[in-house]
Amino acid sequence: MGTVTTNDGVRLNYIEAGSGPALVLLPGWNQTAALFGRQIEAFRPHFRVLALDPRGHGNSEAPDHGYRMSRHAMDLHTLIADVADGRAHVLGHSMGCCVLWSYFDLFCGHGIDRAVFVDMSTHPVHNPAFTDEQVADYGSTMPAADFFELFNGLANGAEAQIMPSLLEHMVTESITPEDKAWILEENRRMPGPLSAREFFSDILADWRDVLPRINRPSLYIAGEASFVPMTATKWAAGQTPGARFEVIGGHEGGNHFMFVENPDRFNQLVLDFLIGTSTANPSPGKD
Repeated sequence: MGTVTTNDGVRLNYIEAGSGPALVLLPGWNQTAALFGRQIEAFRPHFRVLALDPRGHGNSEAPDHGYRMSRHAMDLHTLIADVADGRAHVLGHSMGCCVLWSYFDLFCGHGIDRAVFVDMSTHPVHNPAFTDEQVADYGSTMPAADFFELFNGLANGAEAQIMPSLLEHMVTESITPEDKAWILEENRRMPGPLSAREFFSDILADWRDVLPRINRPSLYIAGEASFVPMTATKWAAGQTPGARFEVIGGHEGGNHFMFVENPDRFNQLVLDFLIGTSTANPSPGKD
C-alpha cells in the first residue's frame, strides 16, 4: 500500500507490488484497486504494479469535489510523476478508459509508454440524430431519460437499490456468487451522491476526437457479452493509430468484468501486448 497527495490536497491510495517498469491500473466507475487482485499477482513478476483507488473510491479520501474525468486525469498525472518516476504503462477499465482519454487530451500522452483500454464507449448517451451504424460505432446505447433516472436515484441516495440491478448486466451467468458479491461490496464503498457526480462526467462525454491523437501503442479489449457494444470498442481501436483490438468471448466470461471472470485470458492478452513484440504498433513515444 502507498499514498500520494494530489495538487488539491487529496490523499490517494494505491496498491503496489513487484518491480520493473511501472504499470498503473485504473478501475472503473465506483470500483476499487482491490478488484485488480488477479492482475496484480499476474503482472508483478514483470512490472512494478500501481493499482490506484481514485478519489472517493476504495481507501482513498473522498472530498466533496473533483469527480470529473479531467480531475481524475490530473490525479493520474501526479501518480505517474511522483510515484512512477515519470513513466508508466497504463491500463484503464470502463471509466478508467475515459480517464486515459482525458489524459491524452490534456497531456498528449506525456509519461505513458503503452495504453490498454478495456470495454468503454466513446459516446455512451444516445443521440436521436445518429444512424444505426453510428450508434453501433460510438456505443451510444443509453437513452437520456435512463441516464437521468440513474443519476437522480444515485444523487438521492438510492444506490443500494440501483447498483445490484446494474451489476446483473455487467457479468455473465457463469460468474461465481462469491465474485459477484465481491464486486458489489467494493462498489458500495463509494457514497451515492459522489457516485452520481462521477457518473455525470463519465457518461455525458464525447471522446471521439481524442482517438486519432493517441500517440502511444494501444490495445483495446472488448467483452463479447458486455453492455458496451463490441462494435464500439472495435471502432475506437480503428480510430486509434496502430491500435490492436482483442475480444474475450461471452462463453469465456467476456462481459464487463472479464478481468474478474476470466483473469487468465485477460492477463495473457495484456502481457502479450506489453512485453511481446508487434509491428502493428508504433514505437513507444519519446517525451
